[in-house]
Parts: sequence; structure tokens; C-alpha cells
Amino acid sequence: MAGLPMAFPLMAQEITVKGRVVDKESKVPLPFVTIFVNNTAEGTVANEEGQFELSMAAGQHELVLSLVGYENLVFADNFSGDLPRFVFQMAQSPIDLNELQVDGERSSEWYENLRIFEYHFLGNSRYALSCKIINPEVLVIDFDESVLKVHSTDFLTIENHQLGYRIDYLLTSFELDTDEKKFHYLGYPRYTEMEGGRMKKRRWEKNRASVYQGSWLHFKRSIRDGTTSEAGFEVRKMKLVPNPDRPSERVLLEAKQQLEITKDLAFSIFRDSLSRIVEKESLPKIIPKVDTVLLKENDYSQVVDGEVTLEFEDFLEITYAKGKVSREYINSFVPGQAPKSPYPISIMSQTAPVLIYPTGLESNPLSLYLEGYWSWQKMGDALPIDYEFIK
Repeated sequence: MAGLPMAFPLMAQEITVKGRVVDKESKVPLPFVTIFVNNTAEGTVANEEGQFELSMAAGQHELVLSLVGYENLVFADNFSGDLPRFVFQMAQSPIDLNELQVDGERSSEWYENLRIFEYHFLGNSRYALSCKIINPEVLVIDFDESVLKVHSTDFLTIENHQLGYRIDYLLTSFELDTDEKKFHYLGYPRYTEMEGGRMKKRRWEKNRASVYQGSWLHFKRSIRDGTTSEAGFEVRKMKLVPNPDRPSERVLLEAKQQLEITKDLAFSIFRDSLSRIVEKESLPKIIPKVDTVLLKENDYSQVVDGEVTLEFEDFLEITYAKGKVSREYINSFVPGQAPKSPYPISIMSQTAPVLIYPTGLESNPLSLYLEGYWSWQKMGDALPIDYEFIK
């Protein structure tokens, strides 16, 4: 696939963030606190006096502070211009007795739930299948009725051997509703380049470029740069409408009643037609209707000084016409229910306008819903928001 010369982050000024970390109650300096820029490779560790310096690209970021025994601290700000010397106060976290298990005490059910978590958190792409969770013991797993809940007590370390990243992930919440077939997760990843020889690094760069093209990260940047069409994205408006092939509830009820009457008859010319009507009850009540007209960026977004505001009604269907769906994606569906299109198709909806900063950070990501191909791509296909794709 051909690269796009504009598909990399805007050149940002490098700045240095300086500060100190202290205990919220005693104000005593906290040594060896991990400080990193969320979803990037930028990070550092405070010294014995709790002081730190962190070089990073200027712009809107989330600074994440983590220390065992303390609640994670997330500080969002526009890090640019003349910055003050920050003082961060971290609060001690209450002790949860449920988190004090040792690995040997965990049941077979816990390990089965771990496998379910890994499938939904990492995914099942060829990149995800190469991922290995190094320290599953930091996970607290709870299955209550039909909901699987998971969080981590410390950094969950993931090694992605196909993309060449070591990811330290602070997992704040993961919920999977096994009845509704829905899940979501929230957390803060920090990326580190894995060690490797020249051949390995070349393969990693190729794989990263492959997973980037057609991704949600690629689409966000192409909106910002005004290059969605050139990048290969086709955006159409989509609505959910009543299925014209499914009879109404009244017609279905009448057909069932009439069909019941024919059971007592030796012969009925209406039996077959009534049966065909009742069989249509299994059809979905609502189906998607996609417009044929391609949308332009300003039909669903506004861009001011590199900041993208997504605002649209109903749904957007996004097709990446320069890519092809993977075999693993097709195999993730029940036989006969896989999408017919050879191109990756994603669906996007929102409950409120979403602001995307030039850095790629989203202001209110919980207002945005991604379905289809992008929802299938999980942590095993994830790239840091400061990843640079160069032709």
C-alpha cells in the first residue's frame, strides 16, 4: 500500500515539563513515581526527592502519574509556552483485601476468565496473537452474573512481538456483558520500543505501517489534514430504518393465529403462505440504510488550527477503499454472517460533539462509539498517538 506524505503528526515544539511529586496528606516527597504522557512513548521516573523532568511535544496531553499504594493521578492540560514548575499531590489508595491474592490461590475459573479478557482486550488479529501478557497477576478479575469486570493494581505489561512494542498499561476498568455482547475498557498505555536487530526493526516498521493504514488514528489525522479522500477513506451517512421485509407485529400475530387454526384442518391452501409470514419474525426489526453520496470533511467535522470537532447525526459509515479485510476478521464471525465487502468498513456514532486535539488526544472519548472493523482492532493493533507514518 502506498504511503501518504501528509500522514504524520504536525511538527510540534519540544518542551520540558518539570515538577515534584508529594504525598497529598503529609506533603512528603514521593520517590520513583512513574510519570508518562498517555498513549505515547514519552515518560520518566521521579528521583529520590520526587523531582522529575520530562521532555515531550508541546500540545494538549494527559500526564499520568503512578505509584504502587497510591491512586493514579491524571492531569490534562495544554503543555505549551512558559510552563510553571508543577507540584503534583498523590493520594494513598485504600487497601482492597480482594486484591491481595497470591497467584497460587487463583482458581481455574479465574484463568478461564483471563483467557476471555485476553481475547476481548488484545483481539484476535495476527498482531494480537503475537502479544503476551507478562504479569497477569496484577489483574483483579470479577465475574458477577453476566458481567466480567477487570482492572489492574499496577502496570499490566504487554509485549507485542509483531509491532515491536512493550506496553505498560494502567487498566482502570474493563467490562464485558456476555449477554448483550458488549464491552468497553479504559486505561492509560505507555509504549516502549523493544530491542531488536536491523531485520526485526525493519519488519516492525512494515507491520506498524500496515496496521496504521485504514486505522482510526489514520482517519483522525486525515480529517485534520483534509486528506480523507486521498488517504482512501469513503464516508457516507447511515441511518437505522425499519426492515421493509419484516412484517409488522400485528401481521405476525394474525398469521400465527390463522396458522394455529389450520393445524386442525386436513388441508389448507393458506398454510404455506402463513408459514412464510411467521418465518420472517426472525428477521431484524431495524436495518442500516446507507446513502450513496460521499460526504466531505466539512459535512461531519470542523477543523480550526489543527483541532478537529466531530459533529454529526445518526451514523457515519467509513470504508477504507485502499485496504482489504483480514482473514482473521472474517473468521471472527459466525459462518455466513461475515461482511460481504472486501474493504474494511467501520461505523461511527456519538452522543455529543467530540474534540480531537492536534496531538490526537480526544476530549471526551466516551461520547464516541466505534463499530465494525475499528472495534475489532484492539490493543494488539494499537499504536501510540505520536506514531509517525513516513512514506
